[in-house]
Amino acid sequence: MTFLIDGYNLMFALGLVGRKTPAPQFERARTKFLDWLASRLKGREASARVVFDAQQAPAPSLETVHRGVRVRFAYQRTADDVIEELVEVEPKPRTVTVVSNDARIADAARRAGCGVASCQEFTDWLIGEAKEYGAKKGAAPEPDKPDPAAEDTDELLRVFTTPESHRFPGHKP
Repeated sequence: MTFLIDGYNLMFALGLVGRKTPAPQFERARTKFLDWLASRLKGREASARVVFDAQQAPAPSLETVHRGVRVRFAYQRTADDVIEELVEVEPKPRTVTVVSNDARIADAARRAGCGVASCQEFTDWLIGEAKEYGAKKGAAPEPDKPDPAAEDTDELLRVFTTPESHRFPGHKP
């Protein structure tokens, strides 16, 4: 399973950034978000490709890999535009799940034959125990939206709200 993620959409849904977040803080939050995503995907039967808006970028950039997560910036376009193009040409759409709360992207993904997950559904899976997306644990039915484990919520809050110098003893900013 490959997750095609609307990067800023997921970051906003998680409350990691807001519309008025200053650029330097925004960039640090994006890197920490990618680190968190990579660590949560480790050992799971899934990969991720994250697309970020880059309408104001000064130059195009190639797709990069951040700790196993493929990252692409939508040069002078929105992530929505790029994701729509990617699902249109996807040769194996049933192996792709698009992650976004944006109805336009969800509709395009469904038309292309891809799966769709809301940001909440994806996050619930990421912080849960199932290794494979959509996998059920045991015979008991799984609730529609399980509560995240307290330690995962605490980890997210710590990573995105604690200054680096307080997280790493001996580190000087």
